Amino acid sequence: MRLTAFLLSLSLIAACSPSKIALRTTARLVADGRPSLHEESDPEVAKAAIPAQLKLLEGLLVSAPANPDLLAALVEGWTGYSFLFVEDEDPARGAAFYRRAAGYGLRLLARREEWRGLDAKSPDDLDVLLREAEPRDVPALYWTATAWAGWANLDKADPAALAAVPKAARFMERVLALDPAFEHGGADLFFGVYYASRPRIAGGDPTKAREHFEKVLARTGRRYLPAQYLMMRSYAAGELDEELFKRLGAEAAAADPAALPDARLANEIAKRKAKALLEKKDEIF
Repeated sequence: MRLTAFLLSLSLIAACSPSKIALRTTARLVADGRPSLHEESDPEVAKAAIPAQLKLLEGLLVSAPANPDLLAALVEGWTGYSFLFVEDEDPARGAAFYRRAAGYGLRLLARREEWRGLDAKSPDDLDVLLREAEPRDVPALYWTATAWAGWANLDKADPAALAAVPKAARFMERVLALDPAFEHGGADLFFGVYYASRPRIAGGDPTKAREHFEKVLARTGRRYLPAQYLMMRSYAAGELDEELFKRLGAEAAAADPAALPDARLANEIAKRKAKALLEKKDEIF
């Protein structure tokens, strides 16, 4: 299995040579090998493998604290691990992992001198600073914003987490402008949840939420199942649209998770999450 081979190779290279050349080689291998995890068909294999991989990467980062490949892998890795495997079972741990991920994302963005300390900037200041963002900045902006939003969703009592939400929205606006197709329309998915989850007085807008969800479904041919799950959870439940809720749940249950190979793992987990949510229908409606 490619995932097993990737992890074994990563461990051997890291153990054999601590030199900067070996570290750069390992970091490049990390970047090249991530698709094998996205394509994993067995969630239990991924659940067992990811924490050890992330801790290994954190160990490598000690010797190369500004390495962009390591930082990129860590912000994406901790964010994905929390969403896929942790947040539903242990929200406190999930929030901590999202916050850790956001820290790595900010370090990655801070490689540009003018973007140091972005977390301390106001949303209006971010608008000015992010005008200089380029397509190559999209992954760092996207995963940092996703981590911030995940942290805020799980830790609503923390003022710092809540303050990160409008900043995450500014990041995602730039992602949407630069590469709306990134992560299967991930920026539209973000705004679907964003507008569905906020009260109207704070900028919530169910009409905009549905438009963003529909864009993701259309862009992916309805094959990216996290869209159905998140639309169930945030929009259909929030609007008390039971028929839509059941229809999306049935669609996720019937879908082939292999229909989108580079999102196989996410699709497998989304099917499980949608099924669990559907079983709570009577509590929601």
